[in-house]
Formats: sequence, structure tokens, C-alpha cells
Amino acid sequence: MLIFQTLIYGFIFLILFFLLFYPFGFWLLHKTDNALEDQEVVGLSLCIGVILFVLTAILFGLLNLRFLVLPLLLILNVGAIVKFRHKILKPWKIFLYDKLLLVILILGILVQGFINFPSGFQYKDGLYFWSSQGHDGLWHVSSMEAIKESIPPQNPGFSGEVIYNYHYLVDVLMGEFARLFPMFSSLDLYFRFFPVVFSFLIGITIFAFVTRWQNNRSIGYLGLFFTYFVGSFGYIVNYLHGGSIFGGETTFWAAQQNTILGNPPHATSHFLLPAFFLAFLVYIQKRNIKWVLISFLIGSILAGFKVSGGFVMLVGLGAAALVDLIFYRKLVTPILAIALGLSNIITFRSMTSPQAASFLIFLPWWFVRTMVVVKLDWVDLELRRQFYLSLGTWNAKLRIIQFETMALFIFVAGNLGMRILGLLEIIRKIITSRGKVFIQPVEVMLLVSMMTGLIVPLLFVQKGLIYNNIQFMQYFLLIFGFYGAVATYKIILLVKNYAVKVLIMVLIVCFSIPTVIGNLVEFYGPTTNPLAKISNSELQALSYLKNNSDSEVVVLNMPFNKNLQNKFTTQPKPIYAWYDTSYISALTGRVSYLASEHVTLLFYPTTDQRIENKKRFFEQTDFAWNREFLQKAKISFIYVAKNELDKPLDMEKNGIDVFFENDEALILKVKK
Repeated sequence: MLIFQTLIYGFIFLILFFLLFYPFGFWLLHKTDNALEDQEVVGLSLCIGVILFVLTAILFGLLNLRFLVLPLLLILNVGAIVKFRHKILKPWKIFLYDKLLLVILILGILVQGFINFPSGFQYKDGLYFWSSQGHDGLWHVSSMEAIKESIPPQNPGFSGEVIYNYHYLVDVLMGEFARLFPMFSSLDLYFRFFPVVFSFLIGITIFAFVTRWQNNRSIGYLGLFFTYFVGSFGYIVNYLHGGSIFGGETTFWAAQQNTILGNPPHATSHFLLPAFFLAFLVYIQKRNIKWVLISFLIGSILAGFKVSGGFVMLVGLGAAALVDLIFYRKLVTPILAIALGLSNIITFRSMTSPQAASFLIFLPWWFVRTMVVVKLDWVDLELRRQFYLSLGTWNAKLRIIQFETMALFIFVAGNLGMRILGLLEIIRKIITSRGKVFIQPVEVMLLVSMMTGLIVPLLFVQKGLIYNNIQFMQYFLLIFGFYGAVATYKIILLVKNYAVKVLIMVLIVCFSIPTVIGNLVEFYGPTTNPLAKISNSELQALSYLKNNSDSEVVVLNMPFNKNLQNKFTTQPKPIYAWYDTSYISALTGRVSYLASEHVTLLFYPTTDQRIENKKRFFEQTDFAWNREFLQKAKISFIYVAKNELDKPLDMEKNGIDVFFENDEALILKVKK
């Protein structure tokens, strides 16, 4: 019954999403160019709608005029519907006559979406969470809840501070939608409904771009295959180490495109970036200034969705602008690059603390070396490298170069998987064009954007979460997949025998999908269980707190005790024992004094003092300090799962009363 209800709400969501995001984008495109292909109209219209929705939400939020957001958007979109009537639906007929495109998109949505769909759903015993969804997913849900209350949003895990040093525009997109349509649960929006449209937009924008870029629909279909269904070669290592052939996605560090929805900022960049490529390609082909405006609009705040996506776009566009200026004497592309650079810098700086230092640390080859030692367990190679490094001779240096080149090749090829076929097309283009490929703005933009995605993680790591920088690699994989699609098409075209064509395609598929299938097996296989849960008793307590407190109150929770998980022998474990998460904020919409430390460590200010304050309070040794702390920190409630307590809280001496209690949870109210 609950599944059926969710499907109904999902259908209503899709209708509202279409009505709110598509018509006005269609209007703008129609004023620019009414000779686009159907897939281009659908993809670009929706992307424009997403950008305009977020910009409207931010502007009206800053002006304290959020009550005008829905009326304005309705007027614009209804106006577009009235103006164009049935014409507005015409591009969607593509899914009636192009059944192959529809099937690939549906399969792609299912493959990508099942990383999210089962988490945060109401099961018999409560909410279950697989993989990282219990912390990463709930952080986004808590951010959405904060955005419902204000823009810029308060940090849900660090009371009294707005969110800084984080690209939260995707949470503005989802959170503002949740505010406008409170009938939808934030859990459903995050884990089920928005992933469907994100995956659809990834597919339709990539199909539209690749098809126009190569003027070939078949290559467009292959572009979808290389986006949705191609994983790394990690399954080979997994199998050689005694594991299943279905596994090993991140053996070479980089996550693959089939799990992109687990990172919504990254997912949005993976449809906004191809949409920008498409708009820029149309501009280069037509040299119509209106397409510069469309390109600017789509890329204007990309860094606010994902900083890495904005950076990759700007570096690639900058290179294309130089080519356009030097070889074609065109000033418009450099002007576009400068304008987008300024808009993205302004976006990034507005979301960054003035005191924040660089997030990057120059640490060349960290991912390659840790891959060799930690991921591949090839300690011997690293020991040999260090041995020759100690010799310092010329021959020893040559040996080091040999080892480093070997490790780099494994790193690149392992992550690429069957996308490595794209190397054939890249080499062919360079040779046959006699270098002229480097004076074509779009080709230069693609190649430079792609290589930026590789070079950054080869040279830099990120402060706080050192491995986070590997996300740049996904842009490298994404664009390399475009070339992989072209190479595959040309290989099949060269073969005359139909049976051999089929055999080649079957082999490519077989070598591509093991880690894609492996993700689903590792998450939901017969011997696996969800990692964390929020029990029905805790849900009852959290619901009571949400329904019986003001939205601006601050909640104090217990410090995370990593040893508590030893108390529970089976999975799923209670979420408070599994990891430090922002689940209280996510389920109540109330700000925590300090929660989800692994995320807040990325923010300013530092969390050290608050960590100490929490520990000191729950030690229950200095009650005068405790009472003063609760008042100074403006804490109104204390939420505790009873299994977390190792000593009782003294109500009278702490100045607190029982607000709610059941078999698992205790909520205490601070006396004023």
C-alpha cells in the first residue's frame, strides 16, 4: 500500500516538475531557435528551467519575498503554455517514435536510481539506509529542511551559522520545491523523486549533445550506454583477489557514473555540463549571439551546484576561447568565458567564508600511490620504487619512471574500463586532422575539460576529506565515454559481417557491466543488509519534537561514540551507533548544536570547541557550567537515544525536564 502511495506521489511530482520547469524554458528556446531537434528542446528547456527556478528562489529568499516565488513561476509557465498550446508538447513525441531512446533512458534511470530508491523508506521496523545514504543522504535532507526556513540556509549541523564552503544549490532546488509543495516528504524527494529527473536529464542532455556533435543518432545511443552502463575494470582485481566478478567499482579510486545519484551536486553537474556543451556547440555552428546568452544562463551558476563542474567547464571554455580568438578572430567566446568566470566566482565566493583558505593541497600522485598499496595491495611495487629512489642513480631514476608510468596507466585504464576504446578515436582525430583538431573550439573544450578532470586529482587532494578530490575523475570518465561511443560505432562500422558486429557489441557489454551489476549485488544481494536504521520508536520521538517545537530551536545530541556499534551484532545498526549523522535535523527540521562532524569539518568555523563542549556536558561533572552552556548556546532541547547514555542525566541540576519519552528515545526540554 505504501509503495502504491509513493508511486502516486511520484507521478504527481513528475507532472508538477514538468509544469514548473519546462514551459518557460521552452519559450526562451523558441525565441532563440525553433529548428532544434526534439531531444535538444526537452533537455535544454528543463535545464534552463532548473537554473531559473534556483535563481528565483535565491533572489526572492534574499529579499524576504519567498511568498512570490510560486505565483511568479506559475505566471511565467502558464503564460508559455497559453502561448504555445499543443506545440509545447510536440518535442516529447520523440519518446513515442524513438522507442530505443526511451528504453535506454528507463533502464539508465533504474540502474542509477536504485542506488537511492530503497533508502529512507518506511519499512516495517523503521527507515533503512544502505551504503553512505545514512550520512551523505541525510545531510542533504537536513540541508533541504534548513532551506525551507531561510535562504541562505542555516547550517543544520552547526547552530548559529549559515552554510559556508559548500555548494548547496542542488539543495536549494530540492528544498525550495519541498517548501512550495509540502505534500511531499523530503525523504521521498531526495531518495526517489528527484533522482528520476536527474538521471533523465543526464541521459537526455548527453544524447542530445553527442548526437549533434557527431551528427549521428547511433553514436548518441552509444553515448548513453557509456554513461549509464560502463563501469571500471575493478572486477578483474576483485576476482583475482578471490572475490566475485560482480564488484570492485572503486578499486582504482574513482566512483563510476552508475552511482552518480548518490552525490546530487555531482549529478546536477553531469547534466548541466553536457547542456552547456550542447548550447556552446550550437553557438559555434550558427554563430548566433542568442546562443551565447543561453550558454551563459546554463553555465552561470554551475560552481554553486558543484565547484569541480564549474572549474572543469571554465578551463575547457577558456581554452576554446583562446582558439576562437587566435585562429578565427572571434571576441564573443572570450567575452563569454570572462562573463562565466565572473558569475561562477561570485557564486562560489558568496557561498564561501571570507576566512576560508584554499581547499586544495598539492600532493602529486597520492591517488596513484595509495591505489597501488591500499587498493591493489601491490606493496612490492611501492617498495621497489622506494628502493630505487634511495639509490639516486640515473639508471635508478629510469626504473622509477618505469614504475610510475606503469602505475599511472593502471590508474587511468582501470578507472576507464571499456571507455578506453575512446583512446582510438582521440588518436585517430589527432593524426588524421594533422593537428587541426586543436584549432576547433568545441573539440578543444572537450579535450581540455576532460584532461582537467584527470590532472587535478593527479596533483591535488582536498583538505578535510583527502579523497574527495577524486570526484574530478568523473568528468574525465564522462567525456572519455563520448569518445568511446564514437570509437565503438566506427569499429562496428568497419566490420561487414553482421554476426561479428553482434559479437563485438556483446563483448563490449560483457566487459563493461560487471561492476555496474556488482553495485546492486553489493548493496541489495541476498547476503547483505542495510547498514543503518531509524527505528519506529525514534521516528515517533522525532515526529513529536517536530510537531511540538518552534522551527528555530536548537537541539543538543550525544557525542558520537564509535564503540557503541559493538553493542549491536547485526545490521542494520541504529543510526546513532553506526555513524555521526544529521538525522535529527533531517527528520525534525530543527538545527543541531553539532552533528555530522565529517561534513561540518569542511565548514568554517572549526568544530573543536563544540566537540569539547558536548563531551563536557554529558560527563555530568560540572552542573553550573552545564546550565550556563545550555543558555549561552541557546539550546532548547536535548535528544538522546537511551542506548547512548552511559550515565543518567540529572534533571534538576542541569535545569531540564522530560519533554518526551518512549522505550528508545528521550527528549529533554531546557528550562528558561
